[in-house]
Amino acid sequence: MVKIGVVVFANNSGLGNQSRRLVELIRPSRILAIDSSGFSQNKDQHFDWYSGFSGYKVSGFPNNFEVRKFVQGLTHVLVCENPMNFYLLDACKRLGIKLYIASNYEFCDHLNKELTLPYKFLMPSYWHLDTMKSRFGDNIVEYLPPPIDPAEFATAREINIKRTNTPRFLHIAGTIAVNDRNGTLTLLQSLKTARSNFELVIRSQRELPRDYIVDDKRVRYIMEDERVVSKMYEDYDALILPRRYGGLSLTTNEALMSAMPVIMTDISPNNQLLPEQWLVKAKKTGEFTTRTAIDIYTASSLSLSKKIDSLTREVLDTMKLDAFEIGYNNFSHSVLRNKYQALWLQ
Repeated sequence: MVKIGVVVFANNSGLGNQSRRLVELIRPSRILAIDSSGFSQNKDQHFDWYSGFSGYKVSGFPNNFEVRKFVQGLTHVLVCENPMNFYLLDACKRLGIKLYIASNYEFCDHLNKELTLPYKFLMPSYWHLDTMKSRFGDNIVEYLPPPIDPAEFATAREINIKRTNTPRFLHIAGTIAVNDRNGTLTLLQSLKTARSNFELVIRSQRELPRDYIVDDKRVRYIMEDERVVSKMYEDYDALILPRRYGGLSLTTNEALMSAMPVIMTDISPNNQLLPEQWLVKAKKTGEFTTRTAIDIYTASSLSLSKKIDSLTREVLDTMKLDAFEIGYNNFSHSVLRNKYQALWLQ
């Protein structure tokens, strides 16, 4: 009998929303909910997301005893990003439990440590997929993105498709990541040469640094943590996200599901998901090290401003239908449910 356990977060972060949606799709037998209020920038905890599910809540990362208690009797375990406690790798191996890590390449601990391998790494995008397969083998590395229920963004999608007034664009700075990952500064630079009439809303979960603030009547800032994720995407025509590096972008996936075309840099994995016409040329401008070396790319601010100026109402209306089709075909429950169910039969 299949008994699945999922390690989850309950904060309003990427990991929290990824966890919540996986649980909604998988309906696991047991969860291990991490209270991250002691270390996360997203302090508010929403354990109500998991009401009705059996399991345990732990304060911070689970200790060895909590791991043993959680995995006892399970056949499969899924955790996002990293094991949360390396003992989980050994405990699952010893008990014959198939452990899946929905891994982000830049935070994959196996790249710089000698660790017990999971049963499989589930890669959320095509970014460095071949690198992972070359390093660990085709048999334990698989592309499988996190799911999104289209119903979650139905209201945003309906509002966005019906928009007819001045184009309004969204940029999510989020919680500012190292090296300006979402390309906020590049976008602000592009405003100096963008000539069209539009509104740009820049969202962040907290106060932005001074160099992220510009005096441009087309720009408005929202600096607050929105509990209902889908509301962040209501009443917009496109997402502008000249991302500098990274694989999984829930912001991109959520925008697509909201019928918002996404303007991004022409780098992996963006150019493996989005039409060429939505991409802006970029060049490598540096690198930094997390668990491994990561290349940093910078979009041409002039090319980005021209792309923004090209987003007329007529163009946007066509792009919106394409955006939802891309989102649905890649991330919807109906497309991914069977792929996740197939994991438990391996």
